[in-house]
Amino acid sequence: MTTSKAVIKIEDLHHSYGPKKIYAGLNLEIAPGTVFGLLGKNGVGKSTLINILMGYLQPAYGQCMIFDEPSHQLTAPTRQKIALLYEGFTSYDYMTIDQVERFFAPFYPCWKKRLFYDLVSLMDVKPGQKLSTLSFGQKSQVVLGLLFAQDAELLILDDYSMGLDAGYRSLLVDYLKNYIHNTDKTVLITSHVMSDLENLVDQIAIVDRSTDVYCDSMANFCQHFNCFATSGRQEANGAIHRVEQGHNTTRLYSFQDQETVEAQIGKKVTPVAVSFEERFLGFVGKY
Repeated sequence: MTTSKAVIKIEDLHHSYGPKKIYAGLNLEIAPGTVFGLLGKNGVGKSTLINILMGYLQPAYGQCMIFDEPSHQLTAPTRQKIALLYEGFTSYDYMTIDQVERFFAPFYPCWKKRLFYDLVSLMDVKPGQKLSTLSFGQKSQVVLGLLFAQDAELLILDDYSMGLDAGYRSLLVDYLKNYIHNTDKTVLITSHVMSDLENLVDQIAIVDRSTDVYCDSMANFCQHFNCFATSGRQEANGAIHRVEQGHNTTRLYSFQDQETVEAQIGKKVTPVAVSFEERFLGFVGKY
């Protein structure tokens, strides 16, 4: 069980690739038992942050702590508390499902064989099948079963949805909810499929190309980041975060309410009901 202290604590993080700034003064904390979504379009630094957290990269400046240890100096006992699914996972295609479970088990002191087979049993496969005979989605579920079987306190899932169809994504989200229910397990997750996350994630950080990172609860973001429709052209200003110009309508995205937006732009707007994915794209931009 974890303590009440932050599982992950990032203070004044700066990182760049040459002249390209990725993070500039990032601060965030992830409390025990939180499902935290690290969101953003491709190339904004989501995997970079995970590389820093796992000690594969050392930041230019600032501090990242995991379980109260510097991320680039994690001890073996602390690493045993972390289960990592890295984007573009490796699978041992020449092994059977049974063989790959037996291969991984000795590396993890808290290994729970049952958790592996709980997930694998939800697919129409046989334990003696080689991974080379499985579809990409089935193979991904086997890899995720290996991750859950580690029974780690912190799960880091970097783009878990890559290559999975809607059915496998839904299966995983339901399984993950049940897996962490009534536990202090903490999850850091990245995904390009926003529709999966709305009823899964507690807290979010949205990374864009400006080095600014928006951090809040999922509930607050969905409640306070509004979409309005209006006529004619409109430029972004202090009250309007982003403008989407369509053929017949203009959409305005703002953290302000309808009255404030109308006062700012001097004309009427109409509230538009939008999904979390539409809000996310309204925040970061479609292109």
